Amino acid sequence: MRRSQHYIHSLMDNVAEGQIASDAYRLTFGKIARRLAEAEDFDGELRKLYKVAGFSDFALSLMWIAEEVENDPAKTEYTMDEQQLVVSNFRYAVGDLEIPPVGSEPEVPETFAGESRERETPEMPSVLEMETPPASSQTEPESAPSPEVPPARPGSEADFAGLMEKFVEAMQSGSDDRDELFQAVIAQSKAFLADGSEAPDDLREFCGFLLEFLQYIMENGFMDDVRVMNILSNVSSPVSSWAQASPEAREGILAEGTEILRTFKSLFE
Repeated sequence: MRRSQHYIHSLMDNVAEGQIASDAYRLTFGKIARRLAEAEDFDGELRKLYKVAGFSDFALSLMWIAEEVENDPAKTEYTMDEQQLVVSNFRYAVGDLEIPPVGSEPEVPETFAGESRERETPEMPSVLEMETPPASSQTEPESAPSPEVPPARPGSEADFAGLMEKFVEAMQSGSDDRDELFQAVIAQSKAFLADGSEAPDDLREFCGFLLEFLQYIMENGFMDDVRVMNILSNVSSPVSSWAQASPEAREGILAEGTEILRTFKSLFE
């Protein structure tokens, strides 16, 4: 682990619970911290975060601190000001802070100078205002009905977990295959729900709520909404854990993700 990577991990890992009030937001913050800490390509992971709609300032604050650490061998412990800057930018990114943090827009560090500030800026209003993004900035899947799919095949649970992971990454990065993966997730979910699929009850319940969620964000133009990214990030991990566990050890693993999907509308009302 590089010095700057360890420094950032220490800064994020020691954020007090009261600094981020929402349990869901703390969970998202913790997952980002773990992903950065475990990344083999630390700079590349920061670039991915930079490209997520709404998270540019949060990523920039981390980039700036990382470069400061690499340029100053004597810099070994984070400051409270640095931690507050990171937390404030995160809270603003997820809609937990209405006013952008003062001094939260450092220049792109030289290490990341190839990144375009203009390219990633999301063309959508603040999620705090609960507005629908303007038509020019919406990228929605085609409204054509999903093709008929056969019942889920035995052993396809692991494939579904991999599909979910690819779909979440595509949603976060806005890649060209996002719409194709969106339709693939819908098709596989319907396959698990189909009569004769023999899918486990907890997976069928999860897929039922997942379909409702995906239909909702498609119909209401929320495909690029930060809240959607948070929800998808939080529900994909339980699917992976469930698929990797033995059948007798799966009980309750999907419960967290299912509950998030069951109550997702409370974040949009």
